[in-house]
Amino acid sequence: MMAMPRIAIIGGGPGGLTLARLLQKHSVACTVFEKDQDRYACQRGGSLDLHPQSGQRALRKAGLWEEFNRHARREAETLRIFSPKGDKLLDESSGEGGRPEDFNDRPEVDRRVLRRILLDSLKKDTVKWNSKLSEIGETANGKLRLQFSNGREEDGFDVAVGADGAWSKVRSKLTEQKPLYSGIGGLECFISKAESRKPDLAERVGKGMCLTLGKERGIMAQTNSDGIQIYAFARIPEAWHTESGVDLTAPEAKQYVIDTLYSDWETTCKRLVLESDMETKARPLYMLPVDFEWPQNSQITLMGDAAHLMTPFAGVGVNVAMEDALELCGAIVEARDKGRPVAEALQEYEVKMWKRAHETAKLNMMYQGLFFHKRGGIAMVEHFEEEKLAEQGKA
Repeated sequence: MMAMPRIAIIGGGPGGLTLARLLQKHSVACTVFEKDQDRYACQRGGSLDLHPQSGQRALRKAGLWEEFNRHARREAETLRIFSPKGDKLLDESSGEGGRPEDFNDRPEVDRRVLRRILLDSLKKDTVKWNSKLSEIGETANGKLRLQFSNGREEDGFDVAVGADGAWSKVRSKLTEQKPLYSGIGGLECFISKAESRKPDLAERVGKGMCLTLGKERGIMAQTNSDGIQIYAFARIPEAWHTESGVDLTAPEAKQYVIDTLYSDWETTCKRLVLESDMETKARPLYMLPVDFEWPQNSQITLMGDAAHLMTPFAGVGVNVAMEDALELCGAIVEARDKGRPVAEALQEYEVKMWKRAHETAKLNMMYQGLFFHKRGGIAMVEHFEEEKLAEQGKA
């Protein structure tokens, strides 16, 4: 058995925290460095659906399945699709059309709740808060030294895992590749306590996700445990987010977005944006190239968005990150138990992860095309019907 490796995980999102939990279950020392001030700093983030062979499998291996089930919203697995005129094209909650069977068994959970479950499972002081990475260096004995923007340093690590998201500082140590604008962007907003404050809008959205899809644009609404998360996205230039002359965090941003992108859409859909009550955010969406890889390093690797940033339209981001955690932990533990260099474990993990990530990224691009199709929601409904016919043919 090789000496116990000491792991630094940069980033305390679902992927990084899942990796920490799995490593601790196998007695591998790890520390998570997170830029947030404390565990309460990030309270928004929408809802996540966890898939059986990735996110759910990782939680089972982490011993957190029962705790997850206490918070999972299985009633939220339904989808509705409307046209811009308000015509209902699909409604799984009432049996009016639906998706293929492989969309089944994907319960929803709020991102903040999943993060809390993972944080509560870790040993005390595993997470070092207020730790924004500025540089990774090397000590005289070949260990890794981490430098943070607040002037603090930590060293003695055998491995650094970049789980630090879209604009990963760790990734910049391995490659010059930066995220590319996807061509999709818009506005994020939220209706708090929608069932009591806006019951008709809550009824429109239902318990799960409600998509209103028009020509190359859409308003996507998703029920969370405490309200409705809304995204008004379209095929627009990157400069739209910064050069419109409108402060997209100001109240008038909502009317501006409706007037410029959705002026001829039906009233109820527009109200999802106009009657939101939390601060709005500009949301340009970025991605890494579908075939992105980096030169392998014997001590540094990536996972999650740092490794394979995608737009959210296949609903796979957090699932792929948690699967990364499962596979990376397995590779590290196997190397330890067999007395093999941890560098070999990182390389094997990356080769498998790249193959999986490339396939997932291609799937995501296909769904992005359906979300922003010239024919609107009809194209997505037809795709689901074709997939269901293909399923029946295999049966």
